Amino acid sequence: MAFEKVEVYESTFTMDNVEQPLRFMKFAMKHKNKKRTQIMTVTTCMDMTLKTLFKIIRARWNIENSIFNNVKRECGSEHCFVHGGKAVEAVLYLIFIASNTMQLFLVRRLKKRFTTQREIVRLLLKGLYLRKYIAELVFSSS
Repeated sequence: MAFEKVEVYESTFTMDNVEQPLRFMKFAMKHKNKKRTQIMTVTTCMDMTLKTLFKIIRARWNIENSIFNNVKRECGSEHCFVHGGKAVEAVLYLIFIASNTMQLFLVRRLKKRFTTQREIVRLLLKGLYLRKYIAELVFSSS
């Protein structure tokens, strides 16, 4: 996505109980359709260029959005049946870890052998089901 203009405000500050100084950045973007958005972030990285930090922040934002969309679409997280802040947070973390692991596996190992994540999950579940019936796949604790 191209922008008509990106303005940057930057400052450094310190906080109690934080050893390193902190770097605050605000990126104010004016889109070609005249819409305005902004991203604010804090980091301890003082030597990275603003352009590189902007690219990293935008990439991370895209990754997070794709994870939420993937979790909603593929994991059926329409409604969380666990209530309470910490429990919901723990369930979401587990789902995110599973989703990231699955994406990493698909991208690095399977390449283009499967068309959808749903297909690989179906095959994994089939393998787990068949494991009960194939003797050499059953681990013996004796």
